[in-house]
Amino acid sequence: MRERAATLRHERASTGVAYARSGEGMPLVLLHGGAGSWTHWTRNIDALARHFRVLALDLPGYGASTAPPRDIPPDDYFAIVRATVEEIVGDAPSVGLAAFSFGSLVAATVAAALGSRIAAMSLIGASGFEPPVGRQVRLESLRMLRDRLGREPDASEVKELHRRNLSELMIWDVAKIDDETIAIQADNVERTRFDSRRLSWSGRMPEFMAQVTAPVMMLYGEHDRSAYPSIAARVEQCRAVKPDIAVEILQDCGHWAMHEAPDRLNASLIAFHTRS
Repeated sequence: MRERAATLRHERASTGVAYARSGEGMPLVLLHGGAGSWTHWTRNIDALARHFRVLALDLPGYGASTAPPRDIPPDDYFAIVRATVEEIVGDAPSVGLAAFSFGSLVAATVAAALGSRIAAMSLIGASGFEPPVGRQVRLESLRMLRDRLGREPDASEVKELHRRNLSELMIWDVAKIDDETIAIQADNVERTRFDSRRLSWSGRMPEFMAQVTAPVMMLYGEHDRSAYPSIAARVEQCRAVKPDIAVEILQDCGHWAMHEAPDRLNASLIAFHTRS
């Protein structure tokens, strides 16, 4: 991860939002998920940068970006991202959007605002739906681990915490939770200063999707446990307001599909964004 980061150009917009840049051509803006950063896309940027000018953001309150007030109104949060995208893509007439999880809702607000300038939008493990009441996902925070142990956890216990959390929500094939994956997760959690859940569970995705004029593709890992009550239910809500949405289900894969199945995911993104 550190070696890959060193090869990218890192910049900061006037909004305080940091981003990594690679490649040339039509801008393709990447938005990460909750408790994440641009490193959610570590296994995708090289492949995408052969076709696009990749701009991978750290959303406000994540990674190297400035943190907004904890109680910032959702529309003000979206406005920061929208202003950032407009600034960093400059006068490019066509812009692609690809987003993961929490970032999918944010991307939909950007696409709704930029209208015909958005050439295509792809959403991976999209959020922005109702709270997942009844979902059986058991995540443990560092605070919970300290309380359970009655002491400060050692490095191996923290590593195991992240491994368990990744297997609960992010990665379906536990054999793919390697040291790099754990390191990315641990670093992102440590640098998270914004709670995305009140936006991710807002139920507003259909509202914004109805305003999107660009072609849209929704991708889900077959075993995405974030998609509650089901992938089909989430797709149905979006197709109710935008019937022409393309859908792709990645077999043998979980929520963090671009990390768990990067070759398949990269091929799908490149095909969709070069066709549109």
